Amino acid sequence: MGTSSAHQDREEAERLSTAVGVLADFLSRQPLTQALASLEHQLEGADGTNVIRVAEDSHVVPELLASALTVRESLGRINDLIHACGILLVLPHILGDKERITVRPSLGAGNDPSRPYDLETDQRIAEFKLARWRGADAMRKRQTFKDLVMLAADTSGRPAELFVIGPEPRRFLTTSTSTAAWALDRTPGALRTFTTFGTPSMSVAQFTATHAAHVQITDLRDLLPASVAALLH
Repeated sequence: MGTSSAHQDREEAERLSTAVGVLADFLSRQPLTQALASLEHQLEGADGTNVIRVAEDSHVVPELLASALTVRESLGRINDLIHACGILLVLPHILGDKERITVRPSLGAGNDPSRPYDLETDQRIAEFKLARWRGADAMRKRQTFKDLVMLAADTSGRPAELFVIGPEPRRFLTTSTSTAAWALDRTPGALRTFTTFGTPSMSVAQFTATHAAHVQITDLRDLLPASVAALLH
């Protein structure tokens, strides 16, 4: 790495550190949900002069917006970091004594065609879903079912595992009457793979109980460090 590039990296790290500090200072005053609700109430009936006063009193200044934009730009791939950390922290607890990772793992969220699974070893294949379900989870449902289908379609004979967060993913997979056609309508490649099992009018629960019955579904909260698991309950 050249001197100029290293200098730019240091400057970027310093800007991010400063921006995080500004956000932390703002959020330390009260939780964001409360802060926004307070602002909404104060702005009701306000004129331009009142808006300026409300913003100043609430510490909503240009530096705060600039800091939020800086953090969003720098940490835009935070989901990838969460995905990678989750896998790395869990691997020592699931790999057997003589088990070896045989394919470069897919630590970022999502897979590329050359690496269809997050983890491939000489003894297993696995997918990791580290998103918490909060009620409006249609996209998460689709992604989780897609991963289940691709795991079930593997013909290597290795055990297949789907690691999730909380009870909701398992409940969806084992009880949902939604069709595979609905669950896979955003992933045509997975839908084509599914047709090897039967008609996509099959329900999610029917597929889980039959063609995917061999795929083990594990709650990552049972494997992650206690300090992390506590944040996911």
